[in-house]
Order: sequence, then structure tokens, then C-alpha cells
Amino acid sequence: MKEKNKIRSEYRTKRDAMPDALVRQLSDTIAQYLLDWELYQNAQRVFFYYPLGKEVSLLPVIQEALRAGRHCAFPKTFGDKMAFYEISDLRELKEGRFHVMEPQAEGDKPDLREPDLCFVPGLAFDLAGGRLGYGKGYYDRYFAHKGAAVLVGCAFSCQIADRLMADAWDIRMDYLVSEQGIITLET
Repeated sequence: MKEKNKIRSEYRTKRDAMPDALVRQLSDTIAQYLLDWELYQNAQRVFFYYPLGKEVSLLPVIQEALRAGRHCAFPKTFGDKMAFYEISDLRELKEGRFHVMEPQAEGDKPDLREPDLCFVPGLAFDLAGGRLGYGKGYYDRYFAHKGAAVLVGCAFSCQIADRLMADAWDIRMDYLVSEQGIITLET
């Protein structure tokens, strides 16, 4: 665990050192790759995340998905659990735990249907589908039995490692998108 935390810190430092203007520019490039991607264009149910800090921002993709009438869901955490809730407008999100924008979802039932695509944030990714998140295991637990969900890691090239340490419970990404394009991973 100490080794994973050291790696998390290293990749967080790299990402957070990027100037804001570069984060916006590279995020726009990534968003355009996704908007042009046939897999995304054919997806009707998409799970997103709302960018926190200098995470890759998929806001242009989210806005297009909402305008196009796709079913868009975002994660909300409760204790050590996470569930996705469908929204129809970004104004339905509010700051929640860890300062992450989450669906308000008071009394709503989570969206239990399998997404066509799920975009996943993280601190580091590798080309074998490995992902190093923030250390709480929310995505790993949620997608432990993912079925047909296609998982897409979203990162800047400075967050891509040759090989990450993986535990048996770590979920693997199917694709990785960065400013260099979309890569099919060796899962």
C-alpha cells in the first residue's frame, strides 16, 4: 500500500504541475477524440464523472450527450459505496464528498442498468488496462462484476505509466483516452 501511495503522489504531482491553460487545451483535444469516436456516437447510456481539479474535463462531451438525449449518469458516494444516478441537466449536480460534484439524488433510486460506456478518472493508467485511482476503491467495487460495461480511462499522457502494480480486485480499463488519441488496451 505504501508503494501505491508513493506512485499516486508522483502522478498527482505531475498532473497538478500542468498549467491550467494546458489542462483546458488537452481536455478539449481529448473531448474531440471522444465526440468523433464511433463507440461513443453509438452509446445511449453513458456514465460520466465531473472533473475535479486538474482531471481531464469531459464537459464538452457531457453537454453534447445531454443535448442529444443520451442517458447520462454520474457517481455519488455513500460511506464506502458508490452508485450512479441519471441526470438531465448539469445543474442537478452539487458539491458532495471529497468536493466532487455529485447528483443531488435525494430519495432517487440509482441507475442500475449497465452503461454502454463509462468514463473513469484516475491518477495513473498503464497500457495493460491498469488504473491507479485515489485509493478508496469506489470504481473497483462498483465494477467488480461489470458485465458488458466498457470502461474508458481518461488521462493526460503524463499520467500513463509503463506498468502499474495491480491487485486482484483492481478493475481493468478497456480503452484509454489521452491527448494522443484512443488506445484499445491489452486487458
